[in-house]
Amino acid sequence: MKVVLEPAAVRGFRFAGVSAGLKTKAGALDLGIIAADRPAAAAAVFSANRVKAAPVYVTADRVKSGRLQAVVANSGCANSFTGAAGMRLARDSCAEVARLLGCAPELVVPSSTGVIGHLYDFEKFKSGATDAVRSLREDGLADFAHAIMTTDTRAKIASTTLKAGGETITLAGAVKGVGMISPKMATMLGYLVTDAMIAPTSLKKSLKAALPTSFNAITVDGDMSTNDTVIVMASGAAENRAFGARDQAVFDRAVEEISSALARELVRDGEGATKLVTVEVRGARTVADAERAARQIANSPLVKTAFFGCDPNVGRILMAAGSSGAYVESDKLVLWIGGVKVAAHGRLLTDALSDAGTAMKAREFAVRLDLRLGKSTATILTCDLSYDYVRINAEYTT
Repeated sequence: MKVVLEPAAVRGFRFAGVSAGLKTKAGALDLGIIAADRPAAAAAVFSANRVKAAPVYVTADRVKSGRLQAVVANSGCANSFTGAAGMRLARDSCAEVARLLGCAPELVVPSSTGVIGHLYDFEKFKSGATDAVRSLREDGLADFAHAIMTTDTRAKIASTTLKAGGETITLAGAVKGVGMISPKMATMLGYLVTDAMIAPTSLKKSLKAALPTSFNAITVDGDMSTNDTVIVMASGAAENRAFGARDQAVFDRAVEEISSALARELVRDGEGATKLVTVEVRGARTVADAERAARQIANSPLVKTAFFGCDPNVGRILMAAGSSGAYVESDKLVLWIGGVKVAAHGRLLTDALSDAGTAMKAREFAVRLDLRLGKSTATILTCDLSYDYVRINAEYTT
């Protein structure tokens, strides 16, 4: 199947994105709605951060039923660390959208993103929700994707079609998030919609199976958000027959490919990022060791600043691997940067550094570390750490 970074109409769903005045920038889209024509199968995963936003608690409770009809998402305010008032605001917001759509409040879930510790203006929200419901349309996914952006420089959308259960099925998704990205369960705000007829339990299995190689395999800055949520909804409008094992495998692969494409776009658009870097650790004793080493390299500020400066600083990469908690023997490992071997047999290959530096000037390159101790592998997508990242986050609330 072919995944394209474009929106698609998905039978059984309508989308909208409007300006409710929740952001400080006048006219910016900041309120989005995804609405199903009728209750849809649903599943979700959430942040593992122990400080969770009110919308996360509300959504986690309501998605247990396996059925949702709408998502309302706002940017400009995270509604996190806002106590009982934040919980009321999240529930009241869902009740307002449910009233406008004519569905049960328990079938509507909230998402919020923006500055932590503040409440958004409910009167502005209600006015925006009215506009959003009036604006719902089948081809509105791009508007929704724009409405959930914070420091993102562009909307992130992907779609594909597949054959399963005797029918052509569409799967599309939108995500946001370019900072505070280092997941353990999900990441950012992400929404996948499909017209497949599939049970909620199978839908949840598909989503969880996709995480290790997509949303759980990326980092921008090593920080985990309080609002991270990924929701998948299936309208059943394709009216396909029940999936057999082969059909389910095809659908699972589509969810993984869409998730991976969206995850890649998150890192590519990381705050201030100029490089997209694939960090692969192979030859580890265990998968846990491979992931520890890869994630430590990918998150190291020293490594990431070297990426920004196109500096093949082998010592920083090996420092990160060796301090990760993974078992490493320095005289066995081999390291490549941009396809150039720069370390082997316990020593630096100084003659190769110039070529490695040249390779790092590309927009995308890979760092590959073979520990030569076993057969386990892990891959993490990361980006560089630039001047702009510091500027954006030094001034985020002011």
